[in-house]
Amino acid sequence: MAESVITVAIITIACVICATMLVSAIYPAVNRASSSVISSSAKLGERIETSIEIIAEGNQSLYEYVWVKNTGSSPIHQIENSDIFFGEIGNIQRITFDSSLLATPSWNYSIENDDGNGRWNVGETVKITIKSSSEITAGDYYVKIVLYNGISDEEKFSI
Repeated sequence: MAESVITVAIITIACVICATMLVSAIYPAVNRASSSVISSSAKLGERIETSIEIIAEGNQSLYEYVWVKNTGSSPIHQIENSDIFFGEIGNIQRITFDSSLLATPSWNYSIENDDGNGRWNVGETVKITIKSSSEITAGDYYVKIVLYNGISDEEKFSI
């Protein structure tokens, strides 16, 4: 009788130790997977809430102006981390951000109808100024704006 009690106790302790080891091995993996899902969901939610639309273009000698409206449902941050592609069709290049427009080619931006907080809120329009390395002449042009999170809009237009 005493032998069976000791045997059951040893087996019970061994099962508890095995269960603890199993939980210790699985829990971190489940935790990492769930944090990855949460992070991916947050990024996907941000992309779903972000939308832009190019609404107008204009030019003056070395400068091209592009007006872009925030048509999404949340403010857009990190405007300077956007990619701008511009040029005559067949000669398109990535334009780098330069707030002073000293480099050529380069671009900067201003919020046209800012409510005073300096952020690109829903419904506000950004005027992007692209300084070209050569005079912008008559022809067919292309501009594409890609935000920091991959949301983009593009437009083909003629001058």
